[in-house]
Amino acid sequence: MPFDPFPRRFLRLVLPALCLAAAGCVPMPEEALREMAPPAQANEAPYAGLEPGAKNYETAHFMVKAYSNDVAVAYSVLCEQAYSRIMNDLGLYSFAPARPYNIVVYKDHEEYARKTGQPRWSGGMAYGNAILVYESEGAGAVLAHEMTHLVFNEFMGLRNSADFKWINEGIAVYEEGRASAVSRAAYHRRLVELVVPNPIPFSQFVNMPPPGFSEEAGGQAAAEDPAANASVERWYAQAGSAASFMINEGGTLGFSLFIARLKAGDPADAAVSSAFSGLWRNLADMERAWLLHIRG
Repeated sequence: MPFDPFPRRFLRLVLPALCLAAAGCVPMPEEALREMAPPAQANEAPYAGLEPGAKNYETAHFMVKAYSNDVAVAYSVLCEQAYSRIMNDLGLYSFAPARPYNIVVYKDHEEYARKTGQPRWSGGMAYGNAILVYESEGAGAVLAHEMTHLVFNEFMGLRNSADFKWINEGIAVYEEGRASAVSRAAYHRRLVELVVPNPIPFSQFVNMPPPGFSEEAGGQAAAEDPAANASVERWYAQAGSAASFMINEGGTLGFSLFIARLKAGDPADAAVSSAFSGLWRNLADMERAWLLHIRG
């Protein structure tokens, strides 16, 4: 079955980055962004692979599998760009993955949904050390979001990462926005409309999973009614804003020390005090500063 014309448009936009070392992500329609967010995440998820004849392309940090060499190369560019940005933003300069991450690129959403069993709104998913996506103009945002989960989970250790969903999801939303202006604008609008008028107190927020979160469903937030969807969007917008604030106000070095102290077992208040000394004494201090920031 012939490919959609999309890969050719995508390659014209992305492949020059291989030579120029710079490329912007292709904006995706708001309705598509709404359907794909939040992306699914699972620790284990059996899936059917690509059809025979698929190509592999390996880089320093990724093994990309797609239906053509051009598509595999283009997605490897997106992956390496996102990886470098994430490592710089989180200050993880000395951390290196144990092995290359696997990226599986399905031909289209129909194949992706059929072979992974994901719902129609899912634009991609991560589990173990793999990301499953399909060829689309929104792939850059999906890859950045899911790759952040892979890096955070491996750095923290899966057991530790499960205790810090607000940080895990927050930095994933932040990196998704860094990869896509459309995604960034959508989360900012949700922040203004849903969070600023009614922020979730941090005493609750940091101890609750995303609304609709289900371990059995691989972390999917599959709410269907508008009120439930608004609750999901509010939680993710707050998580992304809080993570962005900590990174930008506290600095990448401070944020890297913060997650390192959490990994070492420090309570959140002690981790904040140690990593952001002179700026915030504890999480409540950070919350007050964040509230002033979003209402300013």
